[in-house]
Amino acid sequence: MATLMALKSPLMNTFAKLVSPLANVASIRLASKKAGTTSRNKRKRTPGKGRGWKRQDGGFVHGGEILVRQLGLRYYPGENVRLGRDNTLYSMTDGKVVVTCEKLAPYPDSPLYEPVKSGVVIYKKFFNILSTPLHGKFRLVSQV
Repeated sequence: MATLMALKSPLMNTFAKLVSPLANVASIRLASKKAGTTSRNKRKRTPGKGRGWKRQDGGFVHGGEILVRQLGLRYYPGENVRLGRDNTLYSMTDGKVVVTCEKLAPYPDSPLYEPVKSGVVIYKKFFNILSTPLHGKFRLVSQV
């Protein structure tokens, strides 16, 4: 048994020499955060997403202007209005904005098709653009 300890002691000494500098470093605890109060989620100061109506009923718009930013299809595109890929409604021509409440007639692949087919009446708001006539669109620059 004594010979076994005598063999281990040189190994233990070299191991102790290697580990001792690391042991001092490992014993120091570094705080990842300072102690203090917890931070709240700043519910009242977060900026809005900018959704909603950008042009009101009766207002004049040019082609390509945004009428409504929305999450999902809350408002539907009507005449001279196109739907963007993020469900934003854009005007296609110059004209006057008219918002109407119409009965929905969905396509067959729509999830609303079966309820409407069974007799449920669904009303949705549609954004339409009434195009301005060409004679009201130009301004007289000079007479001949």
